[in-house]
Amino acid sequence: ILPRRPDLKVIVTSATIDADRFAQHFASKAGPAPVLQVSGRLFPVEIRWRPFEESRDRDVGDAICDAVDELWRGTAEQGAAGSGDVLVFLPGEREIRDAAEKLRKHHPPGVEVLPLFARLSQEQQDEVFASHSARRIVLATNVAETSLTVPGIRYVIDAGTARIKRYSFRNKVEQ
Repeated sequence: ILPRRPDLKVIVTSATIDADRFAQHFASKAGPAPVLQVSGRLFPVEIRWRPFEESRDRDVGDAICDAVDELWRGTAEQGAAGSGDVLVFLPGEREIRDAAEKLRKHHPPGVEVLPLFARLSQEQQDEVFASHSARRIVLATNVAETSLTVPGIRYVIDAGTARIKRYSFRNKVEQ
């Protein structure tokens, strides 16, 4: 469409893109498309991993509560009590609602538990980005992993599960 609509501009953003290949693909008579690179900030990352098997007594919500407790206990021991919000990645709305309910019951009233998924109203989604003074736990879908920057996040918990769409040839629908 670009040859027919010279007034349009294409902007491609990615952290993992092969910029040279895209620049050549969108080349014009003047040469390859311009490439702007903005280097991101690098922070030290500590990765903690633990196996989890769901049972009748424990579910993912219990594991998330334990992980948040461990993270916040660690900051208190280091003299950084009160600093750092937590972002939890879950595969979908139902898992977010279940985990939010469990976290609200588990943590004291001063902790804000905020869900973030597409079907929330714009006002509810905006709460996540508003300034705050209380500790927060933001529960988001895995889509947020590549498209959002939530201010104040110091810790990330990834449940390690994802919802994958599949096309059912027999039913002619995505599942």
